[in-house]
Amino acid sequence: MFGIDVHSLEVLVPSLIGVVGITAAMIWAGVKMRQLMNEDQKK
Repeated sequence: MFGIDVHSLEVLVPSLIGVVGITAAMIWAGVKMRQLMNEDQKK
């Protein structure tokens, strides 16, 4: 019923890479924003 063929992988893999990339960018931005906020409070 549900099979993974070559066409499915060609569509799925770039989508997953995009989702992982966007998620990583959001996490990095959140960490960076928190660091900047903490640095700003110390002044």
